[in-house]
Amino acid sequence: NRAVHLRLLDLLGADANRFEWIIQEKGESTARFCLRIGRLVRRQKIGLLYLNTISRHHIFYAGMLATLGNTISVLTVHDVNCLFQEKFSLEPRKLVRWLGKKWLVRLVAAFNTVAETVKPVLAAKAGPSRKVFTVPGAVFESTARYVPVENSLQIVIPGSLDKKRRNYEQVFLLHELTRGLPVFLTLLGGGNDAYAKEIKLRCEQSGSERLRWFNNNIVEQEVFDEELNQAHFIWIPSVVETRICGDIPEVYGLTKSSGNIFDIIKHAKPFIYPESLRVPAVLKTAGISYHSVQEIAEAMKLFIENPQHYRKWATEAEKASQQFTVEKVRIQQYPLFEGRIDNEVPSSR
Repeated sequence: NRAVHLRLLDLLGADANRFEWIIQEKGESTARFCLRIGRLVRRQKIGLLYLNTISRHHIFYAGMLATLGNTISVLTVHDVNCLFQEKFSLEPRKLVRWLGKKWLVRLVAAFNTVAETVKPVLAAKAGPSRKVFTVPGAVFESTARYVPVENSLQIVIPGSLDKKRRNYEQVFLLHELTRGLPVFLTLLGGGNDAYAKEIKLRCEQSGSERLRWFNNNIVEQEVFDEELNQAHFIWIPSVVETRICGDIPEVYGLTKSSGNIFDIIKHAKPFIYPESLRVPAVLKTAGISYHSVQEIAEAMKLFIENPQHYRKWATEAEKASQQFTVEKVRIQQYPLFEGRIDNEVPSSR
């Protein structure tokens, strides 16, 4: 699958060659793919199987786990309610999905969430007999790049142009409220559906040099990283209460993790977030919460008038990100990276 291979190289660079990639081929069914993974795990006697994301065809992954004997499995859960609150139905497709999720949940030995704020709800759903880890979606690997506030203030909104995830009406409103100020807004994400095209068209029709966007379906990783490195603030205009998995409700920061949190960690940037969004306590000193977009506009005006104040926020952001180095994550999530979870492997295979 050349497209996937090129995407992995884009995401990981030279590190992509450190791994053996087992990629689902074009036209290969999930059932056949899971059979292939299962054979590989048994042949190589792999002791820990880390399932990073399963968003569909849960029953085939569960069937694979049922054949793996004493291999320990850890499942990362991004949407807690989607996994645990699937509605029962006698409609064949929905029934298979319900059975698959139930079987998968029963078979995994432990769970992982990328967000500390989601851990309490996931732990309650998982029950007291299974451990819940919190391996983050990114780590801090270098010194933060400090960008002083000089002639402009750069705010970046990373992520795909998706109305169920981000409220872009707030972005356009902030653009209007900061008219006459050197506040630049960058929509750092792609998309090709009707909504994404509408947002891109509105950006184009604005004719504003302060509003930037990308026409690509996917923003290349190198470009993505450089835009965030040059940013002063990362903004998360989350649709906090959303429904992405069918009609199952999720709450960002409570039952659903936000990938933007890990953009903040990786790039050590101060951030702006709605007050209803739960964020990790360790990051709060680098975050500006808001109830209304007017509050953001007022805060940005103060930074423009007093640019030296930004240094404090940038320093706090780097301090917070330093809590997410590889070494600290390894220690915090012990003994996962030693191939143990201190749990018995479920016996109902």
